[in-house]
This record gives sequence, C-alpha cells and structure tokens, in this order.
Amino acid sequence: MAELRGTNPYHIKPPEPKVLPKNYTQGVDNLSSEDFLKIYIETLRYQDPFQPQDLSKMLEDMTRLNQIRYMNDMKSFMEGLKGWFNQITLLSSLSLIDKEFVFSTNKIDTLKGGQYYLLSSEDIKGATIRIMDGDDVIKEYQVDINKGLNPIELSDLPKGHYSVQILKNGMPVDSLNLGVMGKIKSVSVSGGELLFELENGELVSPSRLIYAGGM
Repeated sequence: MAELRGTNPYHIKPPEPKVLPKNYTQGVDNLSSEDFLKIYIETLRYQDPFQPQDLSKMLEDMTRLNQIRYMNDMKSFMEGLKGWFNQITLLSSLSLIDKEFVFSTNKIDTLKGGQYYLLSSEDIKGATIRIMDGDDVIKEYQVDINKGLNPIELSDLPKGHYSVQILKNGMPVDSLNLGVMGKIKSVSVSGGELLFELENGELVSPSRLIYAGGM
C-alpha cells in the first residue's frame, strides 16, 4: 500500500508575479523594432495620400491593448495569490477541528441551545443582567462580572430568541461582548472566504472568534 503523507502548508509556493524589465515601455513591450517598422511601412504603403493616417493614433490603440493585457495578467496573479492564501489558511485551520471556541453573537437562541458568555475587559461589581424579549424583561439578576469570560445564567428561560442588557447603577454598560460556545466540526472555503462549520450546523466566519482557551 502506498504511503500517505500530509501536505506541509509552508512548502506550497505562491504564484509568481510577472516581473517587468528595467527598460519596459508601456504599450510597446511586446513589439520588436522590426515588427514596428513593418507595420509603419505597410501603413504608409496603403494610406490615402490625401488623407494620411495618424501614426500616433495607432500607438495609442496599441497602448490601450497592452494596458488591458497587463490588467488581465495582474488579475490572474491576484486570483492565484488569493487561492494560495486560502489553501494555506485552510490547511493551517485543520488543527482547530473538534475544539471549542467562543464566537460573537447579537442574540441568545435557546432553540439551538448552547452555553452563552459575556466577555469583559474589566471587573464590574454589582452588574445587572437583563434577558430581553423585545421591550419585555424575561429574566433579571445581579452578578459580579469578572475580567475575561463570564457564563450567563439561562435556566428556566423559555424557548425563543433574546437580547441581553448589562446595567451598572442603572446605566447601560457597552464594554462587553456577547458570545456563544461552539465546537468546530469542519473547515471549508466558500466564495473565497474561510468558514467554520459548528456542531449545530451553523457556518461562521473566523472573524467572529472572540475567545480561545480554558473556559
């Protein structure tokens, strides 16, 4: 049986850009002096002596064509570079499969379940947490919020979708991030974007990852 070997992502070479020579002249880089002379002679040969053709117009057209070709080459290079970067990122992300992280969210969804957290950059003593259904308070309790990750108490909460308000002395606290813990099931690239598929089937962008480490 043939031996299977993993691909080292750091051995994958990116596409090489087109390097122009120092003596590059925009618009006539692919035209030799002999070719140019032939075109010039043929132009003089067949032109109407009473309506001479403007050679500068021909050069302008050639310049535009070369600019289009150059932009197409650049587009192909950038697409190749993007594909290479996605491949490197995808292979590097395989080690995240079956690991749990906290992803940012703007609501609590008890239909899907899961553990929700508040990520704080400071200690907040005597904070009030309100679980809201629109303008209605469904649940309210007092808690000391520590710097870092803090679980939200969701027991006895009806099935539904809720927002969260954090108050200190009756004033809203905005320096907190709401997050939900999820385990990465698979990693994929779709539409040029890296995506994590969680165990609940949700596809999330890596930009939503706000906490990794001990819970």
